[in-house]
Amino acid sequence: MKNPYEKAMRRFQNALNANDMESAKKIIETDIKRVCKKEEYYFYLGLVSDNFVEKKEFYTKAIKENPKFLDAYVNRGLVKNELGDFEGSIEDYNKALELDPRCSLVYNNRGYTKYKQQDYEGALKDYNKAILLNPNLKIAFDNKAKMLQEVCMKDDDDFSEKYYLSLGISEINRGNVEDGIKSLKEALKFNPNSELVHFYIGVAYQSINKTDEAIKFYTESIRLNKKMIDAYFNRGQLLFKDNPKLALDDFVSAVALDPKFIDAYYSIAAIQKNLGQYAEAVKNLDKILEIEPMAVNAKALKKLILTKYLKTDNE
Repeated sequence: MKNPYEKAMRRFQNALNANDMESAKKIIETDIKRVCKKEEYYFYLGLVSDNFVEKKEFYTKAIKENPKFLDAYVNRGLVKNELGDFEGSIEDYNKALELDPRCSLVYNNRGYTKYKQQDYEGALKDYNKAILLNPNLKIAFDNKAKMLQEVCMKDDDDFSEKYYLSLGISEINRGNVEDGIKSLKEALKFNPNSELVHFYIGVAYQSINKTDEAIKFYTESIRLNKKMIDAYFNRGQLLFKDNPKLALDDFVSAVALDPKFIDAYYSIAAIQKNLGQYAEAVKNLDKILEIEPMAVNAKALKKLILTKYLKTDNE
């Protein structure tokens, strides 16, 4: 059974979907006011008001009740933009980005305000940031395309590479690995020497158990940038079973670059244990326990080596 808050919000959302603002206002006053926090009450009043000055006042009240109310800053920024207060609008978007630096919609909205200020370079940067954070944000694409056409601007030189990289990662994270690989390989057309693109193609192939392909792209990533810690570690994981000595080299490279890389130390210890290098394995497990004294796996493996292979009960 739904609680009173869920019931009120369901009724309110239904009224909004039906564009029935009068019913929505009644629900706010009769139900939402009773079950919601005060800042939400003011926020929803701002949402249904058809007067921009009034909307701004309600959002301001919501922010006064809760200075970390992200949506209230975003909506007040929209209202200020409509009222011609562009500086105030940008201030609100800046505050929203302090609260959530990865909010793609805020970057799009701030870009639009900068566009209205004729700050086209600033607008382009914001539109591009919005798209890279959310490669499927159509409104940012549309706003950017309109501006580029209107003012005859050139896009950032490296945007296409970054876009396809971002799109590829997004697709992989959503489980669309083959589409992700296609996008990442498209990114390589714009920069064949991108260690990051090669690395993420390796990640994609690893996720679908195409080991040889994954190793190939991790290796190329490392060739392009000898400091690709995660490429060493991931390649080491793939080599662990069939070529432990090469895997060991990769894990050692990873900890040389990051002396607090616990997982890499554990992998080193596991290989050393399998190779009969028990004392060396214990030393690496001790390094883990120096960094993270409560590391359960390290404690367990150390105890196993000490009791079974080194024949001692000392910890």
